[in-house]
Amino acid sequence: MRARHLWRDEADPEPSLVARSFYTPEPEPDYLEAAIRTVLMVHQAEPEGDILVFLTGEEEIEDACRKIMVEADQLGPQFGPLKAVPLYSSLPPQQQQRIFDKAPPPRTPDGPPGRKVVISTNIAETSLTIDGIVYVVDPGFSKQKIYNPRIRVESLLVSPISKASANQRAGRAGRTRPGKCFRLYTESDFVKEVRHRLSLVRVDPRSRTLR
Repeated sequence: MRARHLWRDEADPEPSLVARSFYTPEPEPDYLEAAIRTVLMVHQAEPEGDILVFLTGEEEIEDACRKIMVEADQLGPQFGPLKAVPLYSSLPPQQQQRIFDKAPPPRTPDGPPGRKVVISTNIAETSLTIDGIVYVVDPGFSKQKIYNPRIRVESLLVSPISKASANQRAGRAGRTRPGKCFRLYTESDFVKEVRHRLSLVRVDPRSRTLR
């Protein structure tokens, strides 16, 4: 799997953030696969530092962890080991604590350093700080309660996040040194307030494909 993003590089407009944000030139057709590609791209191309990925729920997170580990095992010895750690609310507390483990050590004394990637729901936006996170991957979605007035039912649906949430996610990077946030959506979507796309975007929950 190769990263194919042609990232736009823009300084984040929020002055309190120390992360630099990168945008895709076009919307991603499948944000889960795009997030996995981006993690592998960061691992192969960026300096030492752990990664935080935001996904929408347990099934996506566990699927991403498995795929990342399979892909990482196929990388050559010129790259350090990569450990994927899930985080979601139904995970037992003891397993949730794994996010605070250190990155894996080099395979050999003089080998490249290892890297940890935490794959989380939006509970990692504001409720905790994970030391060592330098890179954030933000697909721009989360599960949110949406009220349907026609049938008077509130449902938990995968929906675009707000601009404020996007800034919160970017703020998770660079706590110890300047970081980077890879946003898997276009800069124009961010400027127009990500949530405003909700009426224009349909998400197929089986394929995560935007239509």
